[in-house]
Amino acid sequence: MADPKTIGRYQIIRPIGQGGMGTVYLAEDPLLKRRVAIKVIRVAGTARHQAMLRFRGEAEISAQLNHPNLVTIYDVGVEEDLGPFLAMEYVEGKSLSKHIREKDLDQETATRVLIQAMRALRAAHRRAIVHRDVKPDNILLSEEGRAKLMDFGIARSLGHMSLNPELPMDAPMLDEGVPSGFAQTLALRLTVTGDFLGSPAYAPPEVLRGGEGTPASDRYSFAATAFELLTGQLPHPGSGLTAIIIHILQEPAAIPADLSPRLGAVFQRALSADPDDRYTTLPEFMEELIDALPGPASMRARLFAALGQDDDGSSVSTARFRLPGYGGEESGSNPTDPRLRQSQPVKISLAEDPVETYLASRKALAHPRPEGTDWVPILKWVAFTFLVLQLFWWLAPFLSRVEVKP
Repeated sequence: MADPKTIGRYQIIRPIGQGGMGTVYLAEDPLLKRRVAIKVIRVAGTARHQAMLRFRGEAEISAQLNHPNLVTIYDVGVEEDLGPFLAMEYVEGKSLSKHIREKDLDQETATRVLIQAMRALRAAHRRAIVHRDVKPDNILLSEEGRAKLMDFGIARSLGHMSLNPELPMDAPMLDEGVPSGFAQTLALRLTVTGDFLGSPAYAPPEVLRGGEGTPASDRYSFAATAFELLTGQLPHPGSGLTAIIIHILQEPAAIPADLSPRLGAVFQRALSADPDDRYTTLPEFMEELIDALPGPASMRARLFAALGQDDDGSSVSTARFRLPGYGGEESGSNPTDPRLRQSQPVKISLAEDPVETYLASRKALAHPRPEGTDWVPILKWVAFTFLVLQLFWWLAPFLSRVEVKP
């Protein structure tokens, strides 16, 4: 089918993405003079109606959130010859999955992307909205370095379940110790019948077993995304999607042998099969992740400064930071040493200028202030008094010779 010239009021420039069910176009809004991305789903009948419901739900969620790290939805509609379409913010850049394939992000940049994506997902959770499809394909990184979480098409509001199509509830629930043959049957059903909404490779076990998506399941998918971004591989390996799903259902995350023990322990907890064993908040996970990263202390200081900054960039926060000698990679100590749980608090003042914040944090780390009385102001006053007395002693002979005439 030839590409359209217009969709709704939007003038099509060129296609920028192609999928099995539709196309994404770069277009221009003639009224507001801005470029937009338009997603079109080419389906008919009941499938068209379901796609329209998903687009409307995504638009409603976007209107509720309005976050700088979320892709903004502008418009939703139906083109008779094409199908439902969604007009959204155009982000000039690449998806995180493409960056993973090209291996062009260093560790610090990748972690900064995760911090931004974490803020977007946390904003959704604060509104009682579960994304249910967090994965590298749904995180865009602009050329300016801003991460954007997208595709809330299958998201669910915990308070308004009718916004989006329901996950089929006839999927069999798996109990612990279920035979592998039954797990394989479920995996094949999820990958062939299309009953599962989302990306199974990043889904937690409880969702694959037929449970509802929750903030804990989003945190699992976010951790799986972070794992792939930092290691270059999925936490649950397999030759195909069915093998990956079986591994998720029956095995713990496969930690690479060359990953540091501390970082491996962070991912083991974040990717626990039991939701209650995972980190209870996204910032807690990111804090532990940054603390366990190998590399110089100055890098972790910069990342903690970025993590402590609130969504609007104006708040002041205190982040944990372990100085060299408190355990970890730089001290060469055992990761199980209880001293690793000790942390050195560092106040990070989040000024408007991020460079100023970074320099201040480096100065604090390089020259820690000793505990006890601050003698610097006292010594300054002593030195000033001594100079004044010396000056007076030197000028006294001259002042005594000065005659004051009436």
